[in-house]
Amino acid sequence: MQNLNFRCTARPAAFKLMADAQHHTDPEQMHAASCSRIICGRNDDADLQLLLTADRAFSLLLDHNPYFAQNHDLPSVRAALDAPFPAELSHLDLHIINDGTYRADALLHSPAAEVPAGEIAAVYLHMTVSADTVPGEYPCTVRFYVSHGVFDETLLCSFSFRVEVRPFVFPDARDNGFHLDLWQHCSNLARKHEVPLWSDAHFAVLEPYVKSLADLGVKCVTVVASEIPWNGQWCYQMPQKANLYEYSMIGVTKHTDGTFTYDYTPMQRYIDLCAKYGIDECISVFGLANVWRTAAYLPDGLIINPDYPDGMHIRYLDAADGMYKYMRDGHDIEDYIRALEQYFITTGQIDRIRIAADEPSVLEPFQRSLERLHQNAPAFRCKTACNLPEFVDAFAHLMDDFIFDIDTVADRFDELQATFAAHPDKRFLYYVCCGPDFPNNFLKSELVESYFLGIYASYANLQGFLRWNYTVFNDDPRTNALTHNWNNGDTHFVYPAKDGSPLLTLRWYALKRGIRFFVLLESLKKQGRLDEHRAAVCRVLRTLDQGKLIHNTDKRDSFSCDIADYEALYADLLAMLS
Repeated sequence: MQNLNFRCTARPAAFKLMADAQHHTDPEQMHAASCSRIICGRNDDADLQLLLTADRAFSLLLDHNPYFAQNHDLPSVRAALDAPFPAELSHLDLHIINDGTYRADALLHSPAAEVPAGEIAAVYLHMTVSADTVPGEYPCTVRFYVSHGVFDETLLCSFSFRVEVRPFVFPDARDNGFHLDLWQHCSNLARKHEVPLWSDAHFAVLEPYVKSLADLGVKCVTVVASEIPWNGQWCYQMPQKANLYEYSMIGVTKHTDGTFTYDYTPMQRYIDLCAKYGIDECISVFGLANVWRTAAYLPDGLIINPDYPDGMHIRYLDAADGMYKYMRDGHDIEDYIRALEQYFITTGQIDRIRIAADEPSVLEPFQRSLERLHQNAPAFRCKTACNLPEFVDAFAHLMDDFIFDIDTVADRFDELQATFAAHPDKRFLYYVCCGPDFPNNFLKSELVESYFLGIYASYANLQGFLRWNYTVFNDDPRTNALTHNWNNGDTHFVYPAKDGSPLLTLRWYALKRGIRFFVLLESLKKQGRLDEHRAAVCRVLRTLDQGKLIHNTDKRDSFSCDIADYEALYADLLAMLS
């Protein structure tokens, strides 16, 4: 059997493998010093990446099952981990970004991959350190065995590292004090996994996605209460095949006597599914406020319901003729809203309900919409993602949650700090989306940017983070997730696997670690150690002039992009709090 010149090195979890437009990796990425120590707390993750390459093509196996490549010349290399913690090894897939090059992102479910000669394979090693783990150092070893066809395995090489567990115990994700709100797009999951909307098969698909949201620490359920409230993100203007319309979870029937009845079964089933996994702090109801105008279907200024101040689309089955229609009378819409309010009251859920509005930009029409809503359903409280601090004083009597884009938080930093202090009973979050270019969660972004987002939330006295995406997939996201003119990764934190479950990503894990930074920094605040808190943040924050944060030409003038800085800060925070 021909010898295999095989090399292995380790990188921190925040490393991101890159390839050029021809999908070729640079061998220089193998040359940095290998990572030999992971520092973590308890109830924490201990993760790293393995980079593997050889002078000839080979099959790389991450479980004990046999694998025979179609090309019989390929030797098989099997990785076996010896560690005292529950562990998973996952192949990392490379995905195209906007400049035509590739970045590692998805953690694949398949345990076997074929690696071309001279190319680098990346493997994500994820270990779970339980809350009752005894603090101390734990040796771990990855052994690589090689075989060819039906010949016996031999030991090829091994790699050893240690996990240093600090005494600090992280709270469970649902109790971490970080209000993570990632909007869910259930209709898109039905399309991608080819199941009927709101069917048993659809809910079977939804369940693993909901679990992945809960594992990340999401606190909010996304409910859609009218048709296409985001206007499909204007997907009809996109060159890619990307149907992004979201549909109502509430069925409506108009009977022959003119009365309406409402079927809340799909909506409640989804709420209950989320609660099963601990996502039950807030229920965000979209489609009743600041509905985006559906210009493609209502051209030339036409409005489907001209006597109601918000252009919602409520579809119903008319029992008289068996045809589906849309509510046009403002009184019918008001009845619909009142009935929904009463449903949430009688089911004991009203305290968790927030009528959600997405980026209202003009105060006066939004005020008319909310006042009409409040007149008909006074028990409803609201939330909004907006870019105007003046909305807080204008809507504090109706809203409990205000979410500002990071541009506003940075550019009007001092003003917002005063606003936060003046409204201690409100919850203030921030978000990134299509912009800014940095810090962000794009596929092209440094993974430490997600770390920084958690750190910045603590620095700016924010209580959490929102992003509009989790599963806003185009028609073929595994091959090329580029959508519209957005940066790749803007639309999703996971990918759809063929088995109906989500493929987690490096960005998913990076956001999780960013939240852990927030927890550590907030622990310093709670102990009154404010000088230490500020000093810790300033180890990665490169400018105290917040007006420059997102406007510097080089992001390294705004925050550190060096993985080592964040690794050292994490270790020191754990030491300070242990």
